[in-house]
Amino acid sequence: MENIMKLLKVLFVSLAFISASVSANPGHWMPTAKKISSIVVEGDENGRALIIIEGGVPSEYIPQECRSGANGAYNTVFLNTHKGRGIYSLALTAYSSGKSVKLALSCTGNRPLITHIWLM
Repeated sequence: MENIMKLLKVLFVSLAFISASVSANPGHWMPTAKKISSIVVEGDENGRALIIIEGGVPSEYIPQECRSGANGAYNTVFLNTHKGRGIYSLALTAYSSGKSVKLALSCTGNRPLITHIWLM
């Protein structure tokens, strides 16, 4: 029960941070909300999640340095940070409930990195 309370606390703090980020510096949001088609968890013990959007994120909303090749479809979230786990939790909620999301992205290597997520 204590672990669940800690997880809920982290989730609520992360969501509050994400909400504050939305109003403070939203970046470039996708023009329309889309559903998440799949989620992949990969990597070592630090891990990352790949959030794949139905129909993909429009290319003009993906930074130029990570548009090339098939990696543009894999919107990355690092699971070793509170913010990353908050984004991942919101993505799981959206996927499970069939709700749409908007994303704002930067890059990590040659893949898009989710900096903001907005559950619609």
